[in-house]
Amino acid sequence: MAVIGARPATGIGGIGRRARARPRPTSRPRPRRLASRRRGAVASISALLVGIAAAAALGLFYLSQSTHVAAIGYQIDALEVRVAELRAEQRQLTFQIGEARSPSAVEERAREKLKLVALDPNAVRFPPPSIDPRRLR
Repeated sequence: MAVIGARPATGIGGIGRRARARPRPTSRPRPRRLASRRRGAVASISALLVGIAAAAALGLFYLSQSTHVAAIGYQIDALEVRVAELRAEQRQLTFQIGEARSPSAVEERAREKLKLVALDPNAVRFPPPSIDPRRLR
């Protein structure tokens, strides 16, 4: 039975014809080219790995900066809300101070808390001026 691509038998076991040695072309140095190809492949792989590592480092740096900016933005928003709350509280306190200093509020507190009564306007007498107003000019 014949097998496609099979070699013809040259002998039994190790005895028989030797295989012909094929002459190698001397024009191109094959082992050196393989070494240079290997060095080039190693260099390109290492350059590729360095590039990947640099890209990963830049990506991590970008993500850390983006996260930091977002966190600072949230802090700014929270502080702006706090400032608005404090300004509203300040306006409320200023209004309350104005109400407390008004003459009607002072009179009401004097009557209710201190139990004071208003004097008759005729009951108050002022002393005469001791200096002649004409001399003040």
